[in-house]
Amino acid sequence: MLEQQDEFCISVEDLKKDYHKNIHAINGISFNVKYGKVFGFLGPNGAGKTTTIKVLTTLISPSAGRVQIFGKDIVKFQSEVRKKIGVVFQQPSFEANLTVERALDLYGLMWGLHGTKRKEKLREIFTAFDLEPIKNTKNDELSIGQRRRVQVAREFMHDMELLFLDEPTVGLDPSARRTLLDYIKNQVKSGLTVFFTTHIMEEAEYLCDEIAIIDKGRIIAFDTPTGLKQKYGVTKNIELRVKGTLAKSVIDLIATVIDKSYIETTGADTLIIKVDNAQEIIIRIIQLFSKNDIQIESIAINPPSLEEVFLTIVNDRK
Repeated sequence: MLEQQDEFCISVEDLKKDYHKNIHAINGISFNVKYGKVFGFLGPNGAGKTTTIKVLTTLISPSAGRVQIFGKDIVKFQSEVRKKIGVVFQQPSFEANLTVERALDLYGLMWGLHGTKRKEKLREIFTAFDLEPIKNTKNDELSIGQRRRVQVAREFMHDMELLFLDEPTVGLDPSARRTLLDYIKNQVKSGLTVFFTTHIMEEAEYLCDEIAIIDKGRIIAFDTPTGLKQKYGVTKNIELRVKGTLAKSVIDLIATVIDKSYIETTGADTLIIKVDNAQEIIIRIIQLFSKNDIQIESIAINPPSLEEVFLTIVNDRK
């Protein structure tokens, strides 16, 4: 793997990208990405995620600020940086008239893989991404999900130190999505660094070591997934399962303790209650149920999901 020339794989300081005088796609962001980690870069549509990736991958020039990758300035050492990175963008990209096998083979050849090494890499990729059944199919005959799998898979045909993934699981079914995420995890264990964007918060929570949330060109939160939930997840979810009665039949009773808008049924006998003061509410519900001869099967306090925290952070700025 790469001999580390700096403490961080990516180091960004006061980065700005302006398209016009009044359009600040990136408005002074700073962050660092450690080697061998998955860095999640999350935000609503138009927040500046893809523009940031284009700057970091040297496709567009920054308006101001400093970016170093592998300890090297990306403006001065563009070609050197490009040799060691991989990029998968949101936009579909495929070689229409080539079969999957031929396209991947040419991609490996283009990156300097020869003979046995390229064949071994092809076999590895076919297995990892379940491409064996479609290897002789032309790319333009594939489904959207299959094309996406091929688009992501081909990036692994060459050795790289840093991989940028911009919404890589768009169009993939749940099984293919998990296969991809697990493959990325295994590559990270071998030293790969990943810069990852997604709108699916479960993916970010499953994969990312650290997360930055960007909105309107500015980073508004930065921490580990657990740290974000602890810092911003004030609301807790009480999961209440009743015994011998329907959940919906006790909603009005619980509504004497907390407003109905915070209560929802998730099953015939299960309710979710969203509150800030979970322990206090639980005591009051237990007392209330006891007085009304309603039995509780189970009760638990669950932390908020990363999606709930993300929405809280972004909506607080509106």
